[in-house]
Amino acid sequence: MSRTLRASGTDDPVAGPRAPRSPQRILLDTDPGLDDLLALALALASPELELAAVTTVAGNAPIETVTENALRFRSLAGADFPIGCGASGPLALRTVHATEFHGSDGRRGVPMPEPEDTRTAPAAELLVECLRGCSIDRIVALGPLTNLAALLRKQPRLLEGVDLVWMGGTLSRGNVTELAEFNCYADPEAVAVVLDARVSLHVIGLEVTSRLVVRELDLGPEPFGRGRRARFLEGLLRALMEAERASLGEDAAVLHDPAAVIAASHPELFRFEDLELAVRVEEGPARGHLTRAGSANRCKVRYAAEVQADRIVEFFLARLRSWAGAGETPD
Repeated sequence: MSRTLRASGTDDPVAGPRAPRSPQRILLDTDPGLDDLLALALALASPELELAAVTTVAGNAPIETVTENALRFRSLAGADFPIGCGASGPLALRTVHATEFHGSDGRRGVPMPEPEDTRTAPAAELLVECLRGCSIDRIVALGPLTNLAALLRKQPRLLEGVDLVWMGGTLSRGNVTELAEFNCYADPEAVAVVLDARVSLHVIGLEVTSRLVVRELDLGPEPFGRGRRARFLEGLLRALMEAERASLGEDAAVLHDPAAVIAASHPELFRFEDLELAVRVEEGPARGHLTRAGSANRCKVRYAAEVQADRIVEFFLARLRSWAGAGETPD
């Protein structure tokens, strides 16, 4: 039986008091990435979640770059989660990256320490190990679905009983083409594999993520304090604002990937609809176009239709302020 998304216990400034529950163990599959790095910090800042492992996938930048960013983040955070290095390109079609947005280093020059430990495992092996032995409650995917699709092709039953929360797709206007969101465009064949696998899937698309915006007036001077984590978080948000300026016309950061982490920890802040989805997998202008499917043979997914945007932005900033100040002193 599949586990369903549920809120975990602990009080917070947004959702109020809850009965305590054990943290939900998650694996983050990601392509860090400015907003991916913010999502990683948010996962560590969330007592409802326990970050069991991270796997990387090419997307926002090449696989070597995004894996290095994951390693650097682990050192900055003082964490010890294992990291698996994953797919360097999509299952099919040409490889695309988003370095024009995230920068050649995947973080637009935001300083990060050299990794203290550079060891990684193959992502496929780490996924199997976690799913078989670590009692993973859910996987939160922040990039192309290549790693998970490859796993499903080889061992389709491994994801039984595990929720998958994916930041990707749109049923309205895209952000890489008129029709497609980047993660869906980067590997539409992988999306098709996941949709066909009938896994428990929650999709957090652009319809809701585009409403989660941090503006300059939300920050002010030293918004997270003065320590190393604080400077890192402020640098990420300001770099994201700079990257978004051309499309938004203002200094504002859109919280695409943090939205998926919040959906895993606080699903009550979203309204989901049951939809049957299909995706265009061929090269061309319709590549990565996610649509409603008319077939009764399709498995329904939970698609985020509405979001409590103001509450989530408030929650996001409060959690990161707390994480920035935990165990840090100004230097």
